[in-house]
Amino acid sequence: MPIYASQYKDQPAITLESDVISAQFLPSIGSKMCSLVYKPLQRELMVQNPSEKYLLQPYDGHYESAECSGFDEMFPTIDTCFYESYPWQGTKIPDHGEVWSLKWNYTLNGEQLFMSTYGVRFPYKLEKTVSFTSPHILHTKYVLTNFSDFDFDFMWAAHTMINLEDNVELVLPPGVESVNSVSSNGSIGSYGDEAPWPLFQAADGTLRDLSKLRPKSTRAVEKYFVKGKMPAGWCALKYHQSNFSMALSFPVEMVPYLAVLPNEGGWRDIHNIFLEPATGTFDRIDIARKRKEYSTVRAHSTYEWYLNITFADKTEFRSVAEDGNLI
Repeated sequence: MPIYASQYKDQPAITLESDVISAQFLPSIGSKMCSLVYKPLQRELMVQNPSEKYLLQPYDGHYESAECSGFDEMFPTIDTCFYESYPWQGTKIPDHGEVWSLKWNYTLNGEQLFMSTYGVRFPYKLEKTVSFTSPHILHTKYVLTNFSDFDFDFMWAAHTMINLEDNVELVLPPGVESVNSVSSNGSIGSYGDEAPWPLFQAADGTLRDLSKLRPKSTRAVEKYFVKGKMPAGWCALKYHQSNFSMALSFPVEMVPYLAVLPNEGGWRDIHNIFLEPATGTFDRIDIARKRKEYSTVRAHSTYEWYLNITFADKTEFRSVAEDGNLI
């Protein structure tokens, strides 16, 4: 499974390939996954920005003014907010977190890509190691180290911007019963409103099935979190038109939450979905702390987790195993 230097637009990149998957990363720009291709269909799964040159933003810049595509790491928040507790109380956390705009160091170790960066306003190190555990599973291991004498509360989210087509089904584990809106308006309702999963009656009286992703012509966009902790650490998309599936899997004891943002043509004329396994809810670490839905790395300790991305040439499966294989 080759790993080699490449180029993405005008930026240096690193590409990992198997017989099934080609994944391209930008270590100098947040360790971003800029491209993810399912090779049997030559299908690009990551949203692409049409600009010829990569759109850069400085640290503490506005995320949507940057490239705004692919898969960026969100840490230690998504929405801009201020850290609340000692000794960092009042410290601003940038839009979409610190690490997406930072340069990461990287090394190649055999068939593994290792990348790491350090916090700017907080004393941490975030590392990730990317490799294939099989030709159809891309595995990323994360290690967060807290260098301080104080516990550090954080929210990490995988900001995956995944392309859709017509007739795609979102599959969540059995036991998911309801979701909470984090949009100002939408069919689920206003910020914080709750709706059953997957079938509910929208405010206009229509019956909505959140598992059936609608076409681009719908011109809708909204975001929600699965209410409470996930019953199991996975989510998946079934592409019925093209007869393949894509799944994300993660250790639910370390990554207990999931956000979903279907963009059915309502934002930037794009047809995509954001699937965001997360260690906190409601996009802000301050709000997540109030809801008691956040994570903590203890003083002088580490916090570890992983994310598997799996492809399969089928849409018939019941669940996703811890190792990423479809069952």
